[in-house]
Amino acid sequence: MSKLIIILLLAVVVGIPFVLRPVADVDEAYASDGDRLIVVTPHNEQTRHEFALAFNDWRRAQGLAPVRFDWRTTGGTSDQRRTIVSHFEANAAAGRENEGIGIDLFFGGGDFEHNQLARGITIERDGEQVRIPLLVAPKLAPNALDEAFLTRFIGSSPLYHEDGRWIGTALASFGIVYNRDVLRMLDLPEPQTWADMAAPRYQGWIALADPSHSGSIAATYNIIIRRTGWNEGWRTMRQVFANARYFTSGASKVPVDVSKGEAAAGMCIDFYGRFQAGAVGGDRVGYVDPAGMTAITADPVAILRGAPNRELADQFVNWMITREAQRLWQRRIDAPDGPERFELRRQPVRQDLYTPAERAHWSDPEIAPFDEATPLPDAIPDFYGMVAPVTKAMAIDVHEHLVAAWAAIARTPDDHPDKARMIELFEAMPDDLVLHWPDEGLAADWQAIVNDPDHPRHSEVERVLDEFSEHLSSYRGDTLINARLRWTRFFRDNYREVVRLSP
Repeated sequence: MSKLIIILLLAVVVGIPFVLRPVADVDEAYASDGDRLIVVTPHNEQTRHEFALAFNDWRRAQGLAPVRFDWRTTGGTSDQRRTIVSHFEANAAAGRENEGIGIDLFFGGGDFEHNQLARGITIERDGEQVRIPLLVAPKLAPNALDEAFLTRFIGSSPLYHEDGRWIGTALASFGIVYNRDVLRMLDLPEPQTWADMAAPRYQGWIALADPSHSGSIAATYNIIIRRTGWNEGWRTMRQVFANARYFTSGASKVPVDVSKGEAAAGMCIDFYGRFQAGAVGGDRVGYVDPAGMTAITADPVAILRGAPNRELADQFVNWMITREAQRLWQRRIDAPDGPERFELRRQPVRQDLYTPAERAHWSDPEIAPFDEATPLPDAIPDFYGMVAPVTKAMAIDVHEHLVAAWAAIARTPDDHPDKARMIELFEAMPDDLVLHWPDEGLAADWQAIVNDPDHPRHSEVERVLDEFSEHLSSYRGDTLINARLRWTRFFRDNYREVVRLSP
């Protein structure tokens, strides 16, 4: 009888939310399975709600029935991409590589993850290696790209895939969200640069996300390293990591915790920071894009290979780049053609919307991504693929030791005989993770030289960067796993030695 009572109580607890849940709007849930759009997305509930509602309003205006959006939202962008790849690999192993996986769209998450899916998987057929792209180009209306995009690039970043396998729907930048009340308590100024968060007084007060799960935070770390340099970037990042109170798997947690006062500051994608500042209200939460030190990239939508509802998927992609759909990203709730319930506070991808008439209806009329985007020199490698494994080895897997070493350095007087050695150990990198310049002059001036194509040593800088990038690209599969284990031991042993040397 006692077991039966427990089972009945459990049934009541589980069942009550289903009994009491409101009847779903036909805008978002339509009865016919044939009119279902299956979407994998890292987008938050607010974005999903507004675009499902607006797309179905548009369909009604065309005399079409609304569709049911089947959102698949588990995990961060990187997790979602890995899941998609694993399903396609399972199909390929069974000889069904041309079949889909029951998903129509991958919506949001940054251009790197979409580029990985566009490259696809490699299979062996008849003794040959065959690459199978996992994204297919949407069937766009005539001149749709030319009308939506005045240029293909913003800074150095493309707005749509070279083969059309993904299309940008919004713009994303990366910055710092902060809590002014906590900063006043800690007697800290509002952060303006990434390096500001490396101040020892921030220890235990920085909120960060794990780049192996979050594509947006991996992009944030990547741009810091690309803008400041591999060696210099990791030096700054390590100090910020040492101030972190955690590394969450979901990047959206960072601005929420900052707004609640559980952290003083954190790194996040722009719309997470702006949205949270607006949700909290008042002047408690601020957000800043570090000047000249961020990147502006496209946040795409793409159709997966073998999409079960291909016609609907094509229609959604076409609609997403219309002026009507693009207005939803920035319009206020009280504005005409604005969102129904949530101000999304994102940057539209259509440059022709950045006009005074449009800005009059915006939540953030000051944003100007097409004016602010600065291209990186072509010679600067993209380190995105190495961000997660190095961060894991340097900080996440040994976070307790990293924090202890950083605290030991902070409490050690500058005149202590081992202080310089402690800092040297703390900042050290395994030799294969050091970008070695041929001389001190090049090491000191490489950034100015790489930006000056006429400099007599420009080609030398390009060669060094290219060789280092090729060296890093050799770490794949088991080679990367073994290297990461070796790097982890290196960092852990160094941090322990720092603590041992401290007074």
